Amino acid sequence: MQAYDLIVIGSGPAGRRAAVQAAKLKKSVLVIEKGRRVGGVCVHTGTIPSKTLRETVLNLSGWRERGFYGRGHRNKQTITADDLSRRLAITLDHEVEILEHQFARNSVHWIRGEARFIDPLHIEVVTDTAHQRFTAERFIIAVGTEPYRPKNIPFDGEAILDPDEILDLKRLPRSLSVIGAGVIGIEYATIFSALDVKVTVIEPSDKLLPFIDRELVDEFVHDMRDRGMTLRLQSKVKRVTRPAHDACL
Repeated sequence: MQAYDLIVIGSGPAGRRAAVQAAKLKKSVLVIEKGRRVGGVCVHTGTIPSKTLRETVLNLSGWRERGFYGRGHRNKQTITADDLSRRLAITLDHEVEILEHQFARNSVHWIRGEARFIDPLHIEVVTDTAHQRFTAERFIIAVGTEPYRPKNIPFDGEAILDPDEILDLKRLPRSLSVIGAGVIGIEYATIFSALDVKVTVIEPSDKLLPFIDRELVDEFVHDMRDRGMTLRLQSKVKRVTRPAHDACL
């Protein structure tokens, strides 16, 4: 059984920073990551993918130039899901390469697998091919988050998706309903609106983004409606079904 000074479960921003800092203090460190590659939620389904998607859409759609050339302007006339996924893959590969190099430069070991505690000082890691056990003086649990998936909504990864699954779209939809007008929901709603997708945002409260100054939000709401987005505030979704290829609310 291999022993370390520190074992970090999760390789997202918190986990990797803790691991590298401990290594700089001459501690032996192992990082355990359940995902296929290092980086965690931030790199693979969170901040970096969503911002990459946003910048890709703004670039290909010519959104920033429309004030000069008119609303019909596009840098690429036909934008497909493949266009978005290719640019996303390039960015994520680059980010993973940076993280792997950072681990190697600081002698941080990492293993892909799912960890569980056997007792307070020992863990077992289940990989694709084996079960391995490790021990350490200290552990840091930094496993990130997952999207909330209500049990009454039949997620299928095709027409009914959570924020992680939307990054793997095989085709761009003609219309999109976003349930929840928080930061993530509004971000994806505006991204797809820039692609001329008909977007409806459904929010049970009477305000969007209540932690932001009202003057800014009011101007933002005006801009969203001006671009053709539909906002349904104080509305709740009773059920979601998929009778055919599209989902119905």
